[in-house]
Amino acid sequence: MFGGHIDTGMKIAYVMKPDACYNGSGDGTRKQAEIWCEELRRRGHQVDMISPWGSYQWKNYDIVHFFGFGLWNYEMIHWGSGMNPRVVFSPVIDSNTPLWKYRLFSYLGCERLRLFSHNYAVRCYRDEVKLFLARTHYEADYIRQYGIAEDKIALVPLSFRAEHYDASIKKEPFCLFTGTMTQERKNVARLIAAAQKFGFRLVLAGSLGNAESEARLRSLIGNSPNIEVKGFVSDEELYDLYNRAKVFALPSLNEGVGLVALEAAVHGCNIVITRLGGPKEYYEKGSAWLVDPYSVDDIGKSITLALQADHLQPKLRNEIKEKYSVEHCVDMLLEQYRKVAGDGR
Repeated sequence: MFGGHIDTGMKIAYVMKPDACYNGSGDGTRKQAEIWCEELRRRGHQVDMISPWGSYQWKNYDIVHFFGFGLWNYEMIHWGSGMNPRVVFSPVIDSNTPLWKYRLFSYLGCERLRLFSHNYAVRCYRDEVKLFLARTHYEADYIRQYGIAEDKIALVPLSFRAEHYDASIKKEPFCLFTGTMTQERKNVARLIAAAQKFGFRLVLAGSLGNAESEARLRSLIGNSPNIEVKGFVSDEELYDLYNRAKVFALPSLNEGVGLVALEAAVHGCNIVITRLGGPKEYYEKGSAWLVDPYSVDDIGKSITLALQADHLQPKLRNEIKEKYSVEHCVDMLLEQYRKVAGDGR
């Protein structure tokens, strides 16, 4: 409880963007919050996942943490900070928009006329948020475009969700992708084209979207014998795929962190990942293949090399486990929470 010892037993509110509820467990922002919540509760902290149907004593929270970028949180942060100033905000910005455009967008609006954009809304409540959390240096650069002071931005990386690595399972020469296959930013169309051109075995797992988007995906695959579509799989099936796959590829056009790639790395996969944005920050130089996601040839050649390489694992697995375990990342998160709670007395 605020006013007592803040090293243990903190009371924390997690407020989530509305569309995370519609997207379910596949939503990356929701998954980020749930991983932190589970570990915080394990350590004895109280975390309330705020529901619009609930009634809460806002002033009693040590931390009120908002997740997700959008206009939905403008009124909530503006209103909530008046009752409890200990507001932490994770905007979760997945963008490749040039920074100069981002800065311009953050000025376009008028509070008096209620003319808001996502960017302008954040600029309006920048003084009401005690701390902005970034997942990468790349994301922190975007946050700075709102005119946020450097001492109000902290870097707290994300952790992989779980480890079910079985070293007794022999790696098989195939490339795995998991995610929403029909989402354009995931770039699965070029991944399919690379598999067709270079002949490597590709396994696709995850959501197929609606019937129309699934039909488009399957038309791209055609009768390619080296491409297998698993569709949605259980966690147990996913961990088995991680354990068997030699390579995991995430050549996204736009990606914040790429938690699935971290999970795959912990399960001994070689990683081929987009060179755009922040995901590459999670890998030491030379420990993963960074690709131009717009180049089918770059994707295909990199995956082919990764399927042949045996020198990166288990070193990569050990690095990810050390730096991005949930225990280590939540240690960093709690350090920031304690600073905010202490400042808000």
